[in-house]
Amino acid sequence: MDAEAPDFRLDLELFLEDIALSFDTHGGRSAAVVWPQGEASVVQALVDAHGRSEVPVGDTAHVVARKFGELVNRQVGVAYRTVRAGDADGERHIAADVFVVMLQGVVEVRLAPLGTRWPARVGQFQHRLLAGEVLYIPAGFSCAVLGQRGVALLMELVLDG
Repeated sequence: MDAEAPDFRLDLELFLEDIALSFDTHGGRSAAVVWPQGEASVVQALVDAHGRSEVPVGDTAHVVARKFGELVNRQVGVAYRTVRAGDADGERHIAADVFVVMLQGVVEVRLAPLGTRWPARVGQFQHRLLAGEVLYIPAGFSCAVLGQRGVALLMELVLDG
C-alpha cells in the first residue's frame, strides 16, 4: 500500500480522527476499544511497513505517529511488538497513555487500574483484541497481554507528556 496514495490518506485521516475522538472522550479516565474507519488499508500498510522485522519502525508508522500527534497536540512515539500464541508478556505498568493498534492475529488483554486515584466504577477490563481494533490504555493501569493464535503483531502509539 502506497502511504501517499489518495485513498490511503483519506483512510488514515478517518482512522486517526476516530482514535483522537476516543482520546477526547476517554483520555485519562478509562480504557476504551475503538473500531476506527479505514482500518483495512491502514492496518495493511502498517503490516507491509513492518516487514515482519522487529528492527526499525518504517516510515508509514512514523507518518501515523506524527499525524496522530498533530491531532491530539502531543508528541507520539511508535513501536511494533509481536506476541506468540500461548506467550504472555509480564504485567507491566502503563506510565503514559498508549493506543495499541492490533495489526495481525489475536491477543487477550487484561487491564487493571493501579493506585487509589480511580473512581470505584473504573475496574478491571479484559478484551480479546482483533486485527483492526485499537485499544486505548490510560496511564496508571497495569496491562498483561496473552497471544491467542499464531504470531500477533501490534503497534503501540505512546503519548508523551
